[in-house]
Amino acid sequence: MAAAGSPELTARAAAPAKDVMPGLARRPWRSLERAVAALGRRPSDEELHEVRIKAKRCRYAAEAAAPVLGKRAAGFAAAAAGLQDALGELNDAVVAETWLRDWAAGRKASAVVFAAGELAGLERAAAAARRASWRRAWKELVAARPRSFA
Repeated sequence: MAAAGSPELTARAAAPAKDVMPGLARRPWRSLERAVAALGRRPSDEELHEVRIKAKRCRYAAEAAAPVLGKRAAGFAAAAAGLQDALGELNDAVVAETWLRDWAAGRKASAVVFAAGELAGLERAAAAARRASWRRAWKELVAARPRSFA
């Protein structure tokens, strides 16, 4: 309770927010940038899910910095949300397809298994479409990056 009333502050606490915020937002950006650079030509679903998590952290940092850093940081946060959404939809489709296949494996009625297979196929197609488009969202995020995040 005492810490809440009298927190210990670092030297950066006395610096102007406009000087400190870029550094705080830069860290998650660099982590995301490294994760994307490490991906091969055909990244796994798990690797892309990790990129999504890093995009989410990057977005939140940019949203926190936007009131201080302005429109460029807000635009960057919106672009990070676009990447996060694209990768989230990919993950949702992958999870749904897996669930449908697992669920259908325990069923006896051929009509039910067929319907689950059709739905799994639709989810697979949705995942393929998102897999084909996430790099466009990445390029939009790179283009929106404020200079102070570099």
